[in-house]
Amino acid sequence: MAECLLYKEYPGLNEAIPRAELGNWPTPLQPLKKLSLFLGSSSIYIKRDDLSNPLYGGNKIRKLELILADARRRGCREIITAGGLGSNHVLATAALGKELGFRVIGLFFCQPVTERVRDNLLLVNSFGTEMHFVKDYPGLVLGYIRFYTRSSMKGRKPLLLMPGGSSNLSTIGYINCVLEINKQLENGGLEKPAAIFTAAGTGGTAAGLLAGLALSKAETKLHAVRVVRPEILSASRIKGLASGALKHLAKQKADIAPMNRPFLEDRLVLETDYLGPGYGFNTEKALEAKKLFRELEGIELEECYTAKAAAAMIDYCRVNKGPEKRPVIFIHTASSTHNRDREKLPRAEALPPGFQWCFSDEARYCRCSLKKQNKSFCATISQPGWRWPV
Repeated sequence: MAECLLYKEYPGLNEAIPRAELGNWPTPLQPLKKLSLFLGSSSIYIKRDDLSNPLYGGNKIRKLELILADARRRGCREIITAGGLGSNHVLATAALGKELGFRVIGLFFCQPVTERVRDNLLLVNSFGTEMHFVKDYPGLVLGYIRFYTRSSMKGRKPLLLMPGGSSNLSTIGYINCVLEINKQLENGGLEKPAAIFTAAGTGGTAAGLLAGLALSKAETKLHAVRVVRPEILSASRIKGLASGALKHLAKQKADIAPMNRPFLEDRLVLETDYLGPGYGFNTEKALEAKKLFRELEGIELEECYTAKAAAAMIDYCRVNKGPEKRPVIFIHTASSTHNRDREKLPRAEALPPGFQWCFSDEARYCRCSLKKQNKSFCATISQPGWRWPV
């Protein structure tokens, strides 16, 4: 059985906050010796949350343990959720929701299409997910209303799960990650980390880590690397989720005192310089980070989240060289366990018609509110004779 240190330390949570056992905890904490040597930095470690589940790993598993258990307790039979075309959240919900007997509906809005995005779409389809392309955020709202109404009328008692699945409840999952890191470092005779780096989209993972640092009173800086536009994620959003998670724990008979905002603010660094043209777009620094991790450590990152977080960590380590004894931790939030064998993926023709353009070389014209955000991508796919990069 996987060990959940938070529930072990606060046993009253076992009844107060149900948890579905989906993850392999604790995930490994491994030194990145070659990368550390290359950067001339203090010791860098990677928290392998990419290995959190053999079916589909990544950071979503810690959230879904709480989300799906709560949905099951409430008697929900169907989950309606959403994300970009390559959404890891929708894919994780599809895979693990099916495993627990839920029917999953995925709503998808536009983002730049890459090979990983196309693979994710095929994988979502392989889990029997009902898929709908809603284009943009207004389409997303209408999609939620439409399918919630339809499911309710059919008596399925649906759960509306927002993109990323971030809430006060799900944020609690990443508090446990900090407890794992602290224990693993202590067992190795190391101090608590100087800094932790994670990608930040909807903010739940970063907020959970921040709450965990506050709970363990660690003098560690959390670097949340924003991979979405500023209006989607702010420092206040992360601090609010962290504070809300701690308050939620305190209400559930856990002997936890809610932390004041200055305590959380002192530990949060919101990195805002790594987004590039927009969500899902590559950057030169992200490509460099992908190359270094692959060539030096044999670890694959992806361009949307983890490569940008790794780029921020690499810059930090290049500046903070010297005899620093406290380690730097990189949270690997993308899955490394799902099927990457393209021969076993469904064919693109199996997808609903609304997604066929993602696999076509034909120019595409559409009107949606994301056109300004995805300007360079939209301009590219609108050119006659354009082709997907190989």
